[in-house]
Amino acid sequence: MKKASKYLLLMLIMCFSFSCFADPKVIHVVVALCDNKYQGIVPVPAAIGNGQDPKNNLYWGAAYGFKTYFNKQKEWQQVKINKPENSKILEEIIYKHKTKDVYLIAQAYDGKYIDDAVNDFITYSAGKKEASYSINNTQIVAGGKANLVIYIGHDSLMEWSWRNYLPDNLRWDTLPKNVQEKQKSRYAAVFACKSQKYFTPPLSRLGINPLILTLHRMAPEAYSIHAMIDSWLDGKSKDEIRLKVAMAYSQYQKLSKPALHIFTTEYSQ
Repeated sequence: MKKASKYLLLMLIMCFSFSCFADPKVIHVVVALCDNKYQGIVPVPAAIGNGQDPKNNLYWGAAYGFKTYFNKQKEWQQVKINKPENSKILEEIIYKHKTKDVYLIAQAYDGKYIDDAVNDFITYSAGKKEASYSINNTQIVAGGKANLVIYIGHDSLMEWSWRNYLPDNLRWDTLPKNVQEKQKSRYAAVFACKSQKYFTPPLSRLGINPLILTLHRMAPEAYSIHAMIDSWLDGKSKDEIRLKVAMAYSQYQKLSKPALHIFTTEYSQ
């Protein structure tokens, strides 16, 4: 009986020393709303291509937009909708995973301000510009502290140099040692056309790990993002994550086999 009591006491001490106080995992999603008028894209139907209308936008409120799709996923619970002080962000939603200690912050940027969306994504990937939220007495720190940072939208780096967003002298070897260590455990993903080619230069300089990048033109809809997040949270390998993303993409795009040719998990050389 005494041994059992000592064992129980030891377990309680370990719990309170470690896991009970572990920070929740945080995912930060930056969505640049599809915009026929202000972005260099092949125009989509007007109803889903208005970058000032998140409710109907292709990447947010449409059938496979981030908000609509994630609101239907049983493992994610919408816990808060914010109207951010930043007027360039039209809507902000916080989700909590129902079985894991994970929070997801998703932000819909006015399509006119895609420049700001890309800038914020790269800044967060650099480990800078923290964003704090209080949810049911739990403090969530996203932005530059998020474990996984995701960009969804048009690849505007096809038109604008990444140097517009990242000083040329900001490199991995210039980062403080404590930042370098944190960056080793963080991940970035970009769901946009040919993102490996255009986002490798800025992201690879920052020491953050690539999770999913793209090799060709593609539709950055939420089923692929969901497949990536789900696999990542389950601790799958990069190859397994890539396969799950490719399978989801093929399923919804009605392709005959997994679209492995579209997705990669590494930076370009």
